[in-house]
Amino acid sequence: MIDQKAFQTDIDAASDKLRTRIGVRGRSFAQRLRRAGRALPGSARQAGWRLVELQAMVAHPRMRRLVRAPDVNAALAELNLHLDKVNAGERRKDRLLGLAGSVVANILLLALLVIAVLRWRGLV
Repeated sequence: MIDQKAFQTDIDAASDKLRTRIGVRGRSFAQRLRRAGRALPGSARQAGWRLVELQAMVAHPRMRRLVRAPDVNAALAELNLHLDKVNAGERRKDRLLGLAGSVVANILLLALLVIAVLRWRGLV
């Protein structure tokens, strides 16, 4: 059997990591996990959903007896293993560089199109 308050503290910590590291918002841990989607690898996603299932079981007095601490610890360790590796600043920088790259590529294509049209019309 597991302590409900300690379990909820661990879930809140994981939920806060989802918010700060991945940047997903939501009212509950399940909603944040759903919104994280493919930002998490499959094993971390499965561990997160296992924690959601265990959270529902811990909330019920009779089902709480079925929750084993090693299961909770393994799921938390798997999820935290990935979340600890995520660097929020690096993700933000990569996103901005990708956006800048696509803008530059579009401007280059537009310039080539304008030059092609000007040549076709005989103006250049």
